[in-house]
Amino acid sequence: MMPSLATGLRTLAACAALLLGACTSSVPTRYHSLLDASAEAIAAASPASFLIDVQPVGIPAQVDRPQLVVRDGGDVLPLEQERWIAPLADEVRAALSADLSRELATTDVAGQPRPPDARVLGIKVELRRFESVPGAYAAIDAVWSLSVNDAKSSPQVCASSAREPAGQGYDELVRAHRLTLAAIASRIASAARTYAAAGKGVCPAN
Repeated sequence: MMPSLATGLRTLAACAALLLGACTSSVPTRYHSLLDASAEAIAAASPASFLIDVQPVGIPAQVDRPQLVVRDGGDVLPLEQERWIAPLADEVRAALSADLSRELATTDVAGQPRPPDARVLGIKVELRRFESVPGAYAAIDAVWSLSVNDAKSSPQVCASSAREPAGQGYDELVRAHRLTLAAIASRIASAARTYAAAGKGVCPAN
């Protein structure tokens, strides 16, 4: 009787493990990116006469994690099955770099050698807010600065905010965040041309 009981227990344990594995695998992890693979490069009216250096981006500690972090009423929830394909700070920097490179028709030389006589515009962005509300909106607040490799010029520091409606589903929420970042990039690009030419400029309307 004892061997039969032990065998039965082992069989039950194996079945339970299989059922648990089936339940876990039924909710696959989904990965998201802030880079828009479908975005088409549109030639700028006049390519910038400078290169850009989009520096590492700062993000709020609350969202600096692999999971999408969303607001649900008064709660802030990390979504275990909805994750960023890369660290969020890297995703934001890559998206801004792509948008700025398109808008200015120039090259981001961050971390790369550059010609000794090249005029390089440094762009530093820090997100103070990265808010995600599924089915409602995505919003960011950013402080950003421009600087050139010229001792005569002082950095220009500005603040911008963007908010976009989000449809149902997490893909739509991520899409809304892509649009908020594109809006910020557009404002930076507009200020960059004036700043790079004169070494000073005016912050765009928020």
